[in-house]
Amino acid sequence: MKPLVLVFAKTPLIGKVKSRLAAELGEEKTLWVYKQLLLKTEAVLKQSLCKVVVFYTGGSPEDFGNCFQDFPKKDQIGSDLGERMSAAFQWGFAQGYSKVIALGTDLWELNQGTLDGALHALDEADAVLGPAKDGGYYLLGLKEFYPELFLNKQWSGPKVLTDTLQDLSSKRIALLEEKSDIDFYKDLVLHSDLLGRMNAFFDERKN
Repeated sequence: MKPLVLVFAKTPLIGKVKSRLAAELGEEKTLWVYKQLLLKTEAVLKQSLCKVVVFYTGGSPEDFGNCFQDFPKKDQIGSDLGERMSAAFQWGFAQGYSKVIALGTDLWELNQGTLDGALHALDEADAVLGPAKDGGYYLLGLKEFYPELFLNKQWSGPKVLTDTLQDLSSKRIALLEEKSDIDFYKDLVLHSDLLGRMNAFFDERKN
């Protein structure tokens, strides 16, 4: 059976995505950036041989428009990110998958090497994590379900990765290259290509 990738995504609706970025950038530009992140994630996953399921929140599947059309979608279940991830991983393992990887949609640096590296790491490790520069993680891959990983975490806080590694201290862990999620404007400016495209799009629209 192919490995399974769980994509956690919000439907791209104005005023409903990336509130911390929107506070600095404005809702319209933030929605544009978010849609580019969705398209980047989709492009990478289309190249993979994995089964991909999008676990969404915020609206209806139709709100994704042309994005993620080829991937089945399931509504997220749970009151916080931990509960929603826990439910999705449990669902994935219940389907019989032996490797399950969870990704968000905040990573402009996502590429095929990131995904391949995680899958190869799971050949030897019990768990693989992609550390994010804000103290969280952008990827989590498992070969079996560990419920403790999704409990008692301050999600979006600076200790999520540290606390998760502590939960996995008795397991074989692999770490990928540290990368930066785009949550704030300071994260966006690290990616001059994306920032340049955004500015060009809105400048052209004004003319």
